[in-house]
Amino acid sequence: MSTAPLPGNMACMALPSDWHAYRITAVELARLGGEAALSYRGERVVERKRDQSPVTEADRAVQDLIVRALRNRHADHAVVLEEHPEGGADGATADYCWIVDPIDGTRNFARGLRLFATSVALMHRGSPVAGAIFDASSGDVFSAAAGGGAFVGERPLCLADRPIGPDTTIAFSSFRGHEVPAGVRRLFDEILFRNCGSACLHQAWVAAGLIDAQYSPDTKLWDVAAGTLIVAEAGGCVTDTRGRSRWPTAGGPHEQTYDIAVGTPTAHRLLMERVRSGA
Repeated sequence: MSTAPLPGNMACMALPSDWHAYRITAVELARLGGEAALSYRGERVVERKRDQSPVTEADRAVQDLIVRALRNRHADHAVVLEEHPEGGADGATADYCWIVDPIDGTRNFARGLRLFATSVALMHRGSPVAGAIFDASSGDVFSAAAGGGAFVGERPLCLADRPIGPDTTIAFSSFRGHEVPAGVRRLFDEILFRNCGSACLHQAWVAAGLIDAQYSPDTKLWDVAAGTLIVAEAGGCVTDTRGRSRWPTAGGPHEQTYDIAVGTPTAHRLLMERVRSGA
């Protein structure tokens, strides 16, 4: 993935036709988990993880539901799970590894807000090749296959670039524990900014043209595996926050962070200019 729009939704790349079939699997699993999560919405937080983020019984129940369905289809594939820290993330570099986030936006979910996502992605040797995100706020499923385009439902997504203006909207994740680059901080006075509490939704909304970019200094693999592929296949730009290629990953510990910047070509270029110049 590059800092430039990907030509022809990456159609020029010779990749296995299986990626489309895996996209369909990811769509089915994301919807299965997301609809199950809706039946638990508003459940209280049962405990906190090491990073103090909340986890509920619903997180684990939805994750188990997805994993059981996945094992019935692809028992030989590796799996990296948000709610299973003992598993590590090294499996992401395997030939086939599924990345599952049962509920992205648990704080919203636990308070009864229908503003969360379920994300399922397949990685092949460290790079996402299929993925889907269930948007609980709308019931839509955003998905993509490497070289096969991005979709909402089965409607193709093709990201339209637009100039920076008074309605330019960029999603920023929490900067708690992270210094905000001076140039990025100044953007707060120039553009509209949002944080819905779900990194997965930010990426899906970028791909759909609902917002223009996302800047996140501290996400995890399950927050970005599906969403970055969807943005790229819709024609957007995907890098880390310094403009370097985000994939492939070399794997690492379960809590390894992945900083990302995704957006339309113009909005992404603005972010990178501000990060580099500090102005």
